Amino acid sequence: MTDDTTDDVDDQVALSVDTLGNQSTMDKAEETTQLDERHIATDVGRGIQPPYNPETLAAFQELNETHQACIRKKARYEAGYGFDITPHPSADSPNEDGEAYQSVRDFWYGSDSRWQIGPEGTAMSTPEEVLELGRQDYHGIGWTSLEILVEGDGTPIGLAHVPAATVRVRKTTVEEREDADDIIESGHGYVQIRQGRRRYFGEAGDRYGDDPTFVDKETGEVASDAGDLPNGPANELIFIPNPSPLSLYYGVPDWVAAMQTMGADQAAKEWNHDVFDNLGIPYYAIQVTGGTLTEDSKEELRGLMDNLKGSRYRTAILEVDEFEFEEDNPLQGGDPKDVEIELQPIGSREDLDMEFQAFRERNEHEIAKVHEVPPILINVTSTSNRANSKEQVREFATDVIAPEQAKFESRLYTILHQQALGVDDWTIDFELHGADQPQEEAQMAEQRVRAMRLAGVGTVNEAREELGLEPFDDERGEMTLSEFEAQFDASGTDGDKSEAMRAKAAPPEDNKIGERASVDIDVDKDPIEQTTFNSSNLDEGLYDFGERELFLSFKRPDGQNSLYVYVDVPVTVWNDLVNAPSAGSYHYANIRLEYGYLEITNNHERLPEGPTPDPGDVPDDVPSEI
Repeated sequence: MTDDTTDDVDDQVALSVDTLGNQSTMDKAEETTQLDERHIATDVGRGIQPPYNPETLAAFQELNETHQACIRKKARYEAGYGFDITPHPSADSPNEDGEAYQSVRDFWYGSDSRWQIGPEGTAMSTPEEVLELGRQDYHGIGWTSLEILVEGDGTPIGLAHVPAATVRVRKTTVEEREDADDIIESGHGYVQIRQGRRRYFGEAGDRYGDDPTFVDKETGEVASDAGDLPNGPANELIFIPNPSPLSLYYGVPDWVAAMQTMGADQAAKEWNHDVFDNLGIPYYAIQVTGGTLTEDSKEELRGLMDNLKGSRYRTAILEVDEFEFEEDNPLQGGDPKDVEIELQPIGSREDLDMEFQAFRERNEHEIAKVHEVPPILINVTSTSNRANSKEQVREFATDVIAPEQAKFESRLYTILHQQALGVDDWTIDFELHGADQPQEEAQMAEQRVRAMRLAGVGTVNEAREELGLEPFDDERGEMTLSEFEAQFDASGTDGDKSEAMRAKAAPPEDNKIGERASVDIDVDKDPIEQTTFNSSNLDEGLYDFGERELFLSFKRPDGQNSLYVYVDVPVTVWNDLVNAPSAGSYHYANIRLEYGYLEITNNHERLPEGPTPDPGDVPDDVPSEI
């Protein structure tokens, strides 16, 4: 991709906040209906006019932090966490050691592959960064533009990001022939317009197949043979629009419905800035009674108030000595003994601050809503908590991100793998971040193991694999579950079965956040409750109300319990645990995978004794802030 073409296009971007009846900046451009309007092709070199000004759309990202955060978060979730090269669903067990797989891998990760985030001379990049930038354009401008980098023989070796705001679609004109195939006369492909200069691109896939098409990179002329172009063939562009009924040739970003909200938010910020700088209605007045201040005294008082504006809770002390009529007398007239200086409030700054904050929060949620991004992902925590935030992120990943990833994968597979590389059996699969459901998956695994046991099928190692346990390396692993239970019954003749069940009930290693040497609780000061469980796995439990920590000891066959302390556990979870019909089942389903924990490494004693919880009751000594 280059950056060296010429025209007289004004490259300055202006964004104004318009009122009803004065909406020139945000107005849609006239464009086509289902039948193309003839005037679209009149200026072939400049391309078709987009439905919205791309430079204006791009400027919104600089002015609204919530909007920019949503765009970056969606792009990161879609492409930023990487991808795997996987068999295409229609492929029949392709060979990973074959030539087709190696061709795809060389394109994405080979030593000769090239990835650029800009024109020649910009730093080299990675596939993930280039694709993520493309997705930012997709959500911010309405389309993605990626230049296919090729070797001299046309073999693709990488991609370069082309800023979507600089790309225009060219209107193709075709000569229709009765006795032969139609021939493209002009206007094919795309044109990049940047700082008054132009560079032309072909459409992705043009040069491959039986009837190749080439575009001159300097003039935009079209030919069926690259040798007929005086300036050489242009590279091809992968152009992916965000489909919309508002445009035939371009995409439209999902957030255009929130343009007025963003405009209002920007206007509110500017208004608040003006008021803060005392360009609006003042909040205080200095009242002087019994005399007139000199200009020097007025300036001193203005300076005092200006220094106080940035600190909301500072106090101004105005001291008035008994004035005497001397040369430095601050009074121009009047009796000094009668002078009074008072600071009088005119309006309530606190009320206006609250209104301004509430207005901006509403705007923030409106913008996040049109982007379909959970508030917790853009650091808005007022409407989220630990319980619902995970579900919000999971729904965002599965309902918003996964469909976009599937469409993007399909486009790249068709254009790059099938057309450019001639590979049908291998595609890419983007990493879907945030869709994990460890609790549900653990419950499903337990249900599958139970079904295997009841049906008399499946081996011990298959069951252990379902439960995330290491397999046995002896003959026990190949036993059926029924055979295992028959040989190692509940009488305790062998500890492996009990050990396996206890290992399943204990918290996973991935949730461990550290260790603690011992239980450090002052029962005389710390509000606690302690209980003993009637469970095959759980022995004791203790809840520290002040620290929101839940201590649980797990039975082990050697007689020495394992002790863990879950952190940041709500008191409602403790109440539900001690009142559950099965404490072990409640722990497994609602605590084990939900909270991080510390392991007590030097556990040789019973837990400290404390009050036993009453069913459904919260102790009186629970701190009020809980």
